[in-house]
Amino acid sequence: MTINTPNGFALDNTGQRIVVDPVCRIEGHMRCEVNVDENGIIRNAVSTGTMWRGLEVILKGRDPRDAWAFTERICGVCTGTHALTSVRAVEDALGETIPDNANSIRNMMQLNLQIHDHIVHFYHLHALDWVNPINALRADPKATSELQQKVSPNHPLSSPGYFRDVQNRLKAFVESGQLGIFKNGYWDNPAYLLPPEADLMATTHYLEALDLQKE
Repeated sequence: MTINTPNGFALDNTGQRIVVDPVCRIEGHMRCEVNVDENGIIRNAVSTGTMWRGLEVILKGRDPRDAWAFTERICGVCTGTHALTSVRAVEDALGETIPDNANSIRNMMQLNLQIHDHIVHFYHLHALDWVNPINALRADPKATSELQQKVSPNHPLSSPGYFRDVQNRLKAFVESGQLGIFKNGYWDNPAYLLPPEADLMATTHYLEALDLQKE
């Protein structure tokens, strides 16, 4: 058996070796190597972060009070979390203690950011892996409304007419031939297939989430 040790992790070359490089649908590229045996079971796996942005170098020689403005760009989604962590690191280094009211304000800001992060990640980064907006055109708006009521009985926008309006907007969008954000989707994997009504409901939520971000 031959052993490779990329970045200190043992990875043998037995079975079939599969390399995915880059894994690019994350914040910062990654390389993933796995060994798969004759039964399709992964026996070894190594993931490696390959994108070095040099923030440590950028921060050298700068006023530490400015660090938060740079470190929050580590991620394009959860910016506030990195900024707050940087501020806390500087405060800890200086032995500073903030007032209770200031801490409460930070916590409220963090909770708002968590809500925003959920919208961005769930709908705009991940949903189109399994939501097929094209298939939503086959949905029955009445059945979609009933599904929405099961998922969230008190949802204010759940009438058959509302889903029909969204479906008509989506139909005009698709017929234009310019799918824009819906082009090159990852849907239709057999493990991810949804009924048309679920696709219409989720696509509607996707569009509503865009409106929330706009506001």
